[in-house]
Amino acid sequence: MATQYPVGQYFQQMDALLGVAPDRVLRRLGLSPSLSDQADLSVPAETFFRIWDAMIAEANRPGVEMDLAMAYAHGPFLPPIFAFSCSDTLSLGLQRLADFKPLIGPLKIELSRPDQELRVEMRPSEARLAMPPSMALFEILYITECARCFSCAHVVPVETCLPGPLTIDKTCSEFLGHPPKTSNLLSMTFSAEDSDRPLITRSPSFWEALEAGFQDQLEDRVGAATMSARIKKTLTEALPGGSTSVEAMAKRLNVSKRSLQRRLSEEGTSFQDLLNETRFEMSDLYLKHSGLSVSEISYLLGFRETSSFFRAFQGWTGMTPGDYRASGGL
Repeated sequence: MATQYPVGQYFQQMDALLGVAPDRVLRRLGLSPSLSDQADLSVPAETFFRIWDAMIAEANRPGVEMDLAMAYAHGPFLPPIFAFSCSDTLSLGLQRLADFKPLIGPLKIELSRPDQELRVEMRPSEARLAMPPSMALFEILYITECARCFSCAHVVPVETCLPGPLTIDKTCSEFLGHPPKTSNLLSMTFSAEDSDRPLITRSPSFWEALEAGFQDQLEDRVGAATMSARIKKTLTEALPGGSTSVEAMAKRLNVSKRSLQRRLSEEGTSFQDLLNETRFEMSDLYLKHSGLSVSEISYLLGFRETSSFFRAFQGWTGMTPGDYRASGGL
């Protein structure tokens, strides 16, 4: 079954924010006006985008994207934005926004750090769909205003790009510092200085209290992978750099140490068990299918000394790495 996204709350808000009656939006889409009475109504991604387009068409006024961005940045409580606001820095906040965005809409957000700048790319959760350009404009205006509110600084994106042509008025261009470019992808880039800017709204203790609930909601909505699977996948990438502590893994996965350990306990395992499993599986692969030396394999598994790898491997198999390789792993 396709993932469903909540729209009931938007029907409740669009009249107050835009003066747009929900029943008119639904009629425009050929849907029953009575759906606006369902506070917990959820729809597939394609319908979510169609509702947005119908809402903008019904509003029928210039600057509606800016009006919505300002209203939401200073208004309704939304889990992804709360996660953003509780973070230590802008970059961590945007990563948390990316993690929890599926709770409120069919968008994927990916972050990267080219040349120390922070690039934020957004695309529909389903590749076959196209994001409405007006929604894309709303997103970059909304995120920019949130960044300014949470940092108490006049953050200006280095560059913004919209996934399609859209008339941009002077107010939006001045707000963003420059007119958005047209590209095949919605994106925005922040300077290295702004990316690491501390947020005045940060609250680690408050976030720790609510994080588990947000994670549970995310798993219910999109069937997120188990914490065990996420850790093992991340360990395969992190071990060569020596990231073998639970603290380092929690930081990579953007969760608190306490939340990580709690979720692993619920799944009947521990971080040390997963670390051992991952190291053995990787060593088995290297010994059977590569010409790497034992010392090289030890390094790739994150062991500080080769002797530590020898002891661990003998504990897993009762054999030395050399004997295991010679026997073909039998």
